[in-house]
This record gives sequence, structure tokens and C-alpha cells, in this order.
Amino acid sequence: MNYYDEISSGYNELHKEEQLKKIKIIIKELNITNEMVLDVGCGTAFYSDLFKDYTGIDNSEGMLEKANSNVILGNAEELPFEDDSFDIVISVTALHNVKGFKKAIKEMERVSKGKIAISVLKKSKHFDEIKKELKDYKQIEEEKDIIFINQT
Repeated sequence: MNYYDEISSGYNELHKEEQLKKIKIIIKELNITNEMVLDVGCGTAFYSDLFKDYTGIDNSEGMLEKANSNVILGNAEELPFEDDSFDIVISVTALHNVKGFKKAIKEMERVSKGKIAISVLKKSKHFDEIKKELKDYKQIEEEKDIIFINQT
């Protein structure tokens, strides 16, 4: 059992408010309306109803059991989707937990048609490495995270 399986029952209570704040910034910044959205590291996907066409992927069965949405079990380094499958790919405060974050970024870029938003916890161990990898993305400073935006 991984850490997120263990905390899944209280995750929304702990993080809902701060995650919603980031999601609203991402929706506004990318002008998300009816697009197909992939959420990498979706956790409980409690905000999925903010999107018209939502798919979430996470590697925590415990978190996905709490989701009431279109979610699948999988990992960010090997997304089980065709190239350019989604209009928009988001990852909210999850990438810093991925060991192969460089591969995960390439996977998100591969399955996206160009719009990507990735928030990363500023205090995370790999923050500087991730920031370097996303150097061409626009950066939006948030309280605990930086939100990296790509709109190619």
C-alpha cells in the first residue's frame, strides 16, 4: 500500500480548498470550456465535475476508489493513450511524486494537443529539476506551488 492509498479517506478534507484554488487558476488560464481533459495524478478527482469531458489517471487504487468520475489506474511515465488524444493535460501537485518525472512530462506532452498545466509544490525535493525541465512554460506563482502553463 502506498502513502496515498493510506491517506485517501481524508485526502479531500486535507487538500480540497487549496487544490480547487489551483484548478480554478488553470481553468481560467487555459480557458477550459468543452475540451477533452486528462488529469495526470488525479487522486480522488473531486473537481472532475468542473470539466465537461474529463479523464483522470492515478497510480493509487485507494484514491481512485474515492473518485466518482471517469478514472483509470495507471502511471504518469507510461500513459495508455494515443498521441494528441487530449485537448488539455493537467497535473495538479502530483508530478513531484513521480520518480521518472522527465518521462512523465514527455508523456503529457505526447498525449496533449498542446495545452498543458502542471503545478509543482515549491518545497518538493525535485522542484529545481522539474522547473528546469519546464523552463519554456509560463509560470504562475501560487501560495504553495508554481503552476507551469504551456499553450502551444
